[in-house]
Formats: sequence, C-alpha cells, structure tokens
Amino acid sequence: MKGFFSKQNLLLVTISTVVSLLLAEFVLRAVTPKAANFNHHQLYCEYDSLLGWRKIPNANGHHKTPEYEVLESINSQGIRGPEYPLQKDSGEYRIAVLGDSFAEGYTVGFDSLFSQVLKQKLREARPTQRIEVINFGTGGYSTDQELLCFERDAIHYSPDFTVLMFCINDPWFNNQPRYYDRGFKPLFVPSGDSLLLTNVPVPTMSERSFPSKAKDWLLRNSELVRRLKNLRDRSQADGQTVPDEWRIYQKADSPEMAAAWQVTAGILHRLRQKTAAAGSGLAVFYIPEKTEVYEADWQQFIAMYGLDASKFEPTKPRQHLAAICDSLQITLIDAVPQFIEKTSADTSKSLYFKQDWHWNVHGNQLAGELLARHLE
Repeated sequence: MKGFFSKQNLLLVTISTVVSLLLAEFVLRAVTPKAANFNHHQLYCEYDSLLGWRKIPNANGHHKTPEYEVLESINSQGIRGPEYPLQKDSGEYRIAVLGDSFAEGYTVGFDSLFSQVLKQKLREARPTQRIEVINFGTGGYSTDQELLCFERDAIHYSPDFTVLMFCINDPWFNNQPRYYDRGFKPLFVPSGDSLLLTNVPVPTMSERSFPSKAKDWLLRNSELVRRLKNLRDRSQADGQTVPDEWRIYQKADSPEMAAAWQVTAGILHRLRQKTAAAGSGLAVFYIPEKTEVYEADWQQFIAMYGLDASKFEPTKPRQHLAAICDSLQITLIDAVPQFIEKTSADTSKSLYFKQDWHWNVHGNQLAGELLARHLE
C-alpha cells in the first residue's frame, strides 16, 4: 500500500481524474441542447446599487427554451417596451405595474404580455381616453425592491394607478439579503413601528468569498457541475427537504416565515403611503401559482418533498395576504378562483408552460382581462 501512494501514482491518479472529468464535461456539452442551459437567474440585467440589479437599458434580449423563444426589447430607462415620456399628455390615464418575472413576462412576446392586454381592454372600454400602462417588472424582484422601484423610478411617470404583482416567494425573500444567483439585494428590517433600509449600497457579486465565486462560476460554465447539483437537489427533495420559500404553504408559520410576513406587511404599508402621497391608487394582484390552480400540481408538490398533506394548505398565502391588505385598506385582486374556473371550463388550454412555471399566452391574456375588469 505504501508504494501505491507514491508521488508517481498520486500524479497518475490525479491526471486520470482530471481527464475523466474533462471528458465527461465534453460529452455532456455535446449531448445537451443549448436551450436546456437557460438560467432564469442570468437574464439581461446589470448591477444596481439600490435595487441589486435592473434590466440593462437599450438591451435586446433573446430568451430561448424548448417551450418558447422570445425577443425582449428594453428601452433607454431599463423598462421593457417602447420609450415612455415622463410628462403625461393632457387627459392621459397612466398605470404603473410593479413585479417580478411574471410581470416582466419574458416568456411571451410584448404584445401578449398581460399589461399590454390590460391596456388594450381599457382602451376598448374608453375609446376617447388615452391610456398607458408602463410595466416596471424585473425578474427576481421581491416586494421590497418593487417598493424602492416605485419610489425611485415609477413615481416620476406620475401614475394614476399602481398595480403590485404579488408572488408567493415574495415574503421569504423580502427578509433575505440575497436572491439565488441573481445577487445581493436591499433588506428592510423592523425598527420600532417602521422599517429601516439596510444592505445598501447593495454589495456587488465581486465582494463574495472566493469559494462562493468559484461555486457560481462552475454552475454557470460546467454542464457536469449543473447536473450534479440537480441530482443533489432531487435527492434532497426525496429526503423531504422543502425549499424555504415554499414553506409559505405550511399551516403553522415557522418563526422565520412569521418574521418574513411581518416585514412584508411593513413594506405594503409603506407602499400604500407612497402611492397615496403621489396621487396614485393601489391594488395588489395575487399571482396564481400552478400548485394553486391545478390539483395535480399540488399533489406532485406534496409527493416530491414527501410532505404531510395535513400540515400544508394551498390557500394559506392568499389568506395571509388578504388579512394584511384588509388591515391596510389595500384592494386585493385574488385571481386564483378565476384561473381555476378557466382551466375547468377549457381543459384544452393550459395557462402555464409545462416545464416553466410562468404564464403562457393564455395565462397572460386572462390576467390582463381580470385586471381590466377590476379597473373598469
């Protein structure tokens, strides 16, 4: 055994291991379609010292997966769509939309985006009035970043009404200083009866430790490492390890989730104050998740993580958010019942992509129609 661990043998084993790993990487790259490597956390964004990241001004993004191929045009102000003048025309009614990737909607063409459907429906109902909808949605944002986006950017467009798109992972990440691979983000912390903004200027990704940088680099550039991570994630799922943000469905809030909801309530309170001071109305649109619309997806979620179904409830996030909005006198648009009704009436048209969790064209159409119905 002593001879086996000689320097020559160790060198040979090392070289063989490296060559085997490189060969595996080469083979996996050769057999893996490029579209399958699309990373939802590596979109057309750049660093922003206040928000963490923002869409790159004047960028033209190409999003391609096996399920969709979309060209996304971003204007000079970092907003998806055409240029919007700051000054409103006389008699113009403006709506600002705040939200995450559901709001940005890079899975569908711009004309099919729910905010464009909303504008079209309102213009049909009010043909003599000029109506504009400006969508500030940015993938990965949580309610805290959406609040800051309104205070810094959207308010200058003088919106008459503001729609906040609320996603179920918002509460958890409202209480976190980082969002996956997207990067660091601002963080509000309770301070007496108000909130204190911390983690700004937001740290850059270059300020991470070397092991963290190396891990992220490998995940971005190595097909072998990505596959090993996927295997690990699936094994954790079999071991009943549910991601933290999905514990929002748990009937009994953990201390961490209770704290996240407390911060979320404070953020919504501040947003209501800011919109009111700017002369803008406010409504929160609850984004229906596939697990809340399709019973099969809910059962798959329970089975995937080996959960005790009696301890989880798909309506829990909506109930919690409704209580907060009611206490703050904020209008809540709960679209889940209408999404369920739509899928039950027409089972041939799904509202979501099969693999991707976002709305397809039909989901965006329904969301835009529901918003228009509320505003009309």
